[in-house]
Amino acid sequence: MDLTRENIRNLTNLWSLAGRANGQFYSNDDYAISTVAASEWPNKLWFHRPPSRKKLEEILDRTNIAGFTIPVWQTNVTEKLLLSQNFILKNELTGMSIQLKDNHYHTGELSFQKVTDTGTAALWSCLFLKAFGYCISPETVVLTMNRVDYLIGYHGSQSIGTAVLFRDTPNLAGIHSIGVVPDHRRKGYAGDLLNHVLNLAKQQGAIYATLQASQMAKGLYLKTGFREDFLLKNFVKH
Repeated sequence: MDLTRENIRNLTNLWSLAGRANGQFYSNDDYAISTVAASEWPNKLWFHRPPSRKKLEEILDRTNIAGFTIPVWQTNVTEKLLLSQNFILKNELTGMSIQLKDNHYHTGELSFQKVTDTGTAALWSCLFLKAFGYCISPETVVLTMNRVDYLIGYHGSQSIGTAVLFRDTPNLAGIHSIGVVPDHRRKGYAGDLLNHVLNLAKQQGAIYATLQASQMAKGLYLKTGFREDFLLKNFVKH
């Protein structure tokens, strides 16, 4: 299995699902765009193949890219073209993967709740905003929760963080949005959230799991057994 390709496919399918469910989605042979109004996610434009300068200029001319992120994982050609069009590098993430093992991943003292209604969707969205600093609308969560496992972690009665499991094919689980709110960081909860999702992925029959890691979180994933597969660079208009 090409885990780099599967990682990217899982990620872009999640973006596409959100736009179709609660916003707008468009795709052709060259690129795709997915957006949700009154939300900071997904709001992505990505390329199915590296564009020429002329093609990139055509896309930008007919697309209002204000507030959009353009992710790049192919070659330096697209990166150089974006920089020439006054885009700047927003951040870099590392695409990572792991083969799920038979052993149980330890989840500490946390308990977990799956989002199943508007109330828990609102709580998940609030926790996500505190953990990551940007918004995924509760409406998007509600409209996609039949396809996506949105999870809330608790320590006792206190809600401490979020996680997402998205399986768009039987053998692979995409892990997203592992986040702990600031008041509960540095207590090992991120690892507990991750391990719960890995256990859930195994229970659902997945053989591999993928994610995209920030530089700050990469050490946790490497310690858990993930390997580094590729670099994803996110660009925004200056």
